[in-house]
Amino acid sequence: MSREYPVFQVAEVKQTATVVESGPVPPAPKGNTKAMNNAQRIWNALGDNGVDKVAYLPCNKLNAVMQVVPDDIEVWDITKESIGLALCFGRSLAGKRSAMFIQNTGLGNLITELYTMQKLYQEPLPIFVSWRGYYKEPIEAQVIFGGKVEALLKSIDVEYRVCKSTKDIEDLPKDVGKVYAENKVKVYLLSPELWEQNSPDYHVFGAPQLSAVDVKTESYAGTPTLTRKGAIDVVMQEVGDNDIIVSQIGFPAKETYNSRDRDQNFYMLGALGAATEVGIGLAHEVPKKHVYVIDGDGSFFFNPNQLVDLATLGPKNLSVICLDNGSWGSTGNQPTLSSKGMNLSAYVRTFGVTSTGMTDSPEGLKRFMKDKLSFIHYMIKAGNDKVGGEIPLSAMEIKERFKKAIGA
Repeated sequence: MSREYPVFQVAEVKQTATVVESGPVPPAPKGNTKAMNNAQRIWNALGDNGVDKVAYLPCNKLNAVMQVVPDDIEVWDITKESIGLALCFGRSLAGKRSAMFIQNTGLGNLITELYTMQKLYQEPLPIFVSWRGYYKEPIEAQVIFGGKVEALLKSIDVEYRVCKSTKDIEDLPKDVGKVYAENKVKVYLLSPELWEQNSPDYHVFGAPQLSAVDVKTESYAGTPTLTRKGAIDVVMQEVGDNDIIVSQIGFPAKETYNSRDRDQNFYMLGALGAATEVGIGLAHEVPKKHVYVIDGDGSFFFNPNQLVDLATLGPKNLSVICLDNGSWGSTGNQPTLSSKGMNLSAYVRTFGVTSTGMTDSPEGLKRFMKDKLSFIHYMIKAGNDKVGGEIPLSAMEIKERFKKAIGA
């Protein structure tokens, strides 16, 4: 199957170390994959395997690829490599296929998430990586890492393929198909040698266009009445039969299980700071269901990028419940920045999320859930449940029953 590719006009051309092409880029010839350029071959392989969305973090060595994105594949611009993994993982829970495009130096930023999401739950993901520091690299800092990429991938047991020429990607549709058939992660190292041309300035340049920000949020100096388990009990009493729960790692997941286990609950077993991203990716693909993410203050201080994406990518059928005890609950209740005055409600509203509410009242929590606010900031007191046991389900059991329950 051949694909339709857009035509771009280069706005400005700068001299680079590689060959620079100006003018429009011709669309791929219909019905003739041999006449495609290498960038088009990559997109064709993804489209042929049902990929309809990719996560992308810019690298100028990927410009040749991003210049010819097909009209039927959506690109999600990400702010961090591990963010892309979580978004793709959320989509995969809904039965959708994704891919990622990043720079090789970003591989070091996603190892934990890669192991505790895609590899732990055995969800497939092809990752296309611009191989900096390998071929005619002028930047010394890229070279020191670029020379270790293959050793790194071998050491973390991630399969990879080196792509230097057209011959290396001629069977890409079949190879990507195996990624999905075998539920694995595979990295495709894209050497700059692969591109027939590099047009670094094909795109519309970014320019600051800032929204006015006038945020006023209430302070909090009350005395919460419920612990996390008590708050989760309230949440689980309020969720409907068609609603989905995604629960953060550690005690939030365990206490959710012990409060009310159900097949529509997805328990995160790793990847601190990823639950809300998983919820975003998932909610986009299940528009007829409402997704509640049970998260905590420590998670957002650890990874505030989640709040950026809640503002820019968060769908209306997603509610994030931030249970704020001012503590790192799963590690012994050491104080977080919430204990020092940092107001997450103000933080998320500054990013542009206006559908928010703050309370320490169970009745308020119920009301906010009924109103399906995007960000529910619920104050709780520190302390972990000492009665319930560990979740007696493996990662695969959690995933398989969840996907079956939501029809993925």
